[in-house]
Parts: sequence; C-alpha cells; structure tokens
Amino acid sequence: MFYFGGMVRSMKVARMAAISGKRCTPHITGDGFGYVYMMHFVSAIPNAGRYHEFKSLSKDLPFDCKSSSLVSEDGIVKVPTGPGLGVDIDPDYIKKHEVVKR
Repeated sequence: MFYFGGMVRSMKVARMAAISGKRCTPHITGDGFGYVYMMHFVSAIPNAGRYHEFKSLSKDLPFDCKSSSLVSEDGIVKVPTGPGLGVDIDPDYIKKHEVVKR
C-alpha cells in the first residue's frame, strides 16, 4: 500500500475493483505501523478479501493501544479505534528524534 500510493489511491483502486465484482486483498511491507494502517484500509472497503497478512508489530516502537490488543485471536484482529491509527506512541520516544527540514 505504501509503494502503490497510500490510503487514498488504494481506496480508489478498491472501489474500481468492487464495481468489477473483484475482491481486494492488499499487501503491506515491513513492520512498524504498516500492519495497523492496512487493517484500517481493509475495514473501510466493501470488497475486502477474507485473509490478510498478519505481520504483527515491531517491538522497537513504544506504543499503547487502548482499543485493541492487536493480536490475532481465533484468526481475527480487532481494528483499533480513536484518532489516527488508534495507537499512542510514547511522547518521550518521539522527542528523541529530529524533525527533517528541506
């Protein structure tokens, strides 16, 4: 989804596929929060396939998710709710990084 153009472009393609009677099963690369990003996408399209990648989350990112365990339970993962992706990244972790300016 990231290499293809992100959420908006992927949504457009999923809608075109739905009109054609096709299912949409996206691929997500890497770790980090890409997996959560993909879960939000799949939960918002009417033609999601039955099975999706479960890559879990990187343990290098300190975060909290109050609305989901983000763990597969009987093959189902509850999509987080709340602002953004529904996860809160530790503010001290964010402060350690430098803003890149052009």
